[in-house]
Amino acid sequence: MSAFLRPLFEQAEWGDFLAGAKAAAEWLRSIEKKTEDGVYWVDHPSKDGEGQIDYYHGSAGIVLFFLQLADAAGDASYLKDAENGGNYILEKFRKYGYPYLESSLGGPHYREGTEWTFVSGGSAGVAFSLIELYKVLHREEYKTAAYEITNAIVDHAKKVESGIVWSGKSGINFDSGTVLYLLYASKFFNRPEWLDVAAAAGKAILSTGRKEEKGTRYMGFVNMVHAMAGIDDESYHVPNFAYGTSGISYTFARLYQETGDKEFLDAAVEGANYLTSIAHVENDAALIPYRVPDLTDLYYLSCCHGICGTARLFYLLYDITGENTYKEWFGKLANGIVATGAPEIHSPGYWHCFSYCCGTAGFTNLFTGLWLKTDEEKYLAYAKRTGEVLLTEASFDGKNASWYQAFKRIVPDEVTLEPGYGPGAAGIGTALVHLYLAKNRTAPTIRLPDEPYIVRA
Repeated sequence: MSAFLRPLFEQAEWGDFLAGAKAAAEWLRSIEKKTEDGVYWVDHPSKDGEGQIDYYHGSAGIVLFFLQLADAAGDASYLKDAENGGNYILEKFRKYGYPYLESSLGGPHYREGTEWTFVSGGSAGVAFSLIELYKVLHREEYKTAAYEITNAIVDHAKKVESGIVWSGKSGINFDSGTVLYLLYASKFFNRPEWLDVAAAAGKAILSTGRKEEKGTRYMGFVNMVHAMAGIDDESYHVPNFAYGTSGISYTFARLYQETGDKEFLDAAVEGANYLTSIAHVENDAALIPYRVPDLTDLYYLSCCHGICGTARLFYLLYDITGENTYKEWFGKLANGIVATGAPEIHSPGYWHCFSYCCGTAGFTNLFTGLWLKTDEEKYLAYAKRTGEVLLTEASFDGKNASWYQAFKRIVPDEVTLEPGYGPGAAGIGTALVHLYLAKNRTAPTIRLPDEPYIVRA
């Protein structure tokens, strides 16, 4: 019996997770829109319009899913899906060049300051996807376009007194994300001067730190709280991965790995110290508030604004230093997720959302990563629970799987059906692929620049 038809309390078989990923791929195929040169997927399948090409919502992220599914399933037809998506990206590249603005890359989700970043729909995410396509398909036009995009990213860096900036917003969704991509690209293209650019941007981000009693916090986007909550006071901040201290500190830790500059490691440790100082710890489980100082009893569990993303910092610091305190902390954060009753029970910080960014698939990402690192069976067992939730929550018609969800917590009545890697089927399908591989301790072939977990060589 397919896991899609099993009650949740009956355990799925490992092959069901790959079947779920294939069903997600079939749904993406069913909604694709063809052009003369390739295919694309619109953000909401019921709407018309040009497809976005970014990693988060658009083609670049969906391409990454198909590449990984092709590897796991041993099915070259998925490589053709990836290639068709890559061809559409090239079509847009030839049409618009860079930078992509709202009419071309960002579409309805364009946000000022994200033209060059990785996470929030910028050019770096597109370049990353093209490089990964090139690694598999060996088509030079993918590599050439990625190189041109990266050159444009470097050329658009702006000198300031403390270093360089692109948007002047420090969070992972902004300049820190650009830095992480440049660390990847400088190695791939053997351009050490791009590492120098990343380091100079890191120095600028260092200057934004605010010393606290225990550690240092960073404002990844000073106006974010004001924009979202109407609070014009810089003491209010979101500390987690997408905009806050944890993601910025993660970037510092990666900069230390690539440059050897101990100032970056010290900053990462200071950021980690601040995060542990504001954590709520109970019975060896930890939660970190969504926003400080006013929402200290609201705990997001997600990659973006919650402890699923913040755990990455402690994982990376354990990798770098070997200090058990960091292993203990990523364990406490994982225990915090479990203690809320997730993934079966939805708390205020884990609403009816199954995506990689904000929901259940992000848990899969974390717990399969911890399993590969530690060999602790409890992490694999919990990851399997997340996969069972993803399968049973799918809208499945016998062939296609998609996920209806309330993607935006602050708009709970808005239910969407998304194809993209961050909010929708491509990211969920990727999580299912990773889970299928994890049973045999096989790492994925691709990790995003902001993921510290083991990747297959």
